[in-house]
Amino acid sequence: MVISTFEPITEERIIALISYYLKVPSSHINPYTHFQDDLHLDEFDRMLLIAMLESQFRAFLSAEEAAAVQTVRDASLYLTKYSAEAA
Repeated sequence: MVISTFEPITEERIIALISYYLKVPSSHINPYTHFQDDLHLDEFDRMLLIAMLESQFRAFLSAEEAAAVQTVRDASLYLTKYSAEAA
């Protein structure tokens, strides 16, 4: 019997990863948290965060798609769409 370790991409997983990566309590992050306005990330740090999420979920976003990711919800939508786990 094969036990799957697959866990669907959820906003909770993304929030937990962002919380760990940025060392911000997860209680301060929600689906509408804006990376620049709420978490005070500059463009470089935002792109590093997106790259970390892409790596974690085995997804690849184009430069245009990555630029469109401004909130946790945006990240969830794009990562769900392009994740290797979703295949």
